[in-house]
Amino acid sequence: MTIKGREPGIVGSQEDKCGNLIDARQRREAIINQRVIAGMSQQDVESALGKPDKVNIRTSTTSYRYDLKRGRSAQVDFDERGCVKGKTKSRTAKSPR
Repeated sequence: MTIKGREPGIVGSQEDKCGNLIDARQRREAIINQRVIAGMSQQDVESALGKPDKVNIRTSTTSYRYDLKRGRSAQVDFDERGCVKGKTKSRTAKSPR
């Protein structure tokens, strides 16, 4: 009689689709403080900032744009897995002149 061994596993840990770049505490603090950091999912960003004013979907990336006060905007870029890969600083809309 042969007993096959199993690979050891880690109990109580779950890998998120963003590769566990941030832990639960960092994610919670960012959402509470309305900040976006690399490793957050699209759902995390919407929890922190609300629904985006504009969504732009290209081949492997998605961008959320949030319109801020005084004609400024902020953009959050997601990779193909739906994880924050970067954010552009607030930009001021150009004058129509």
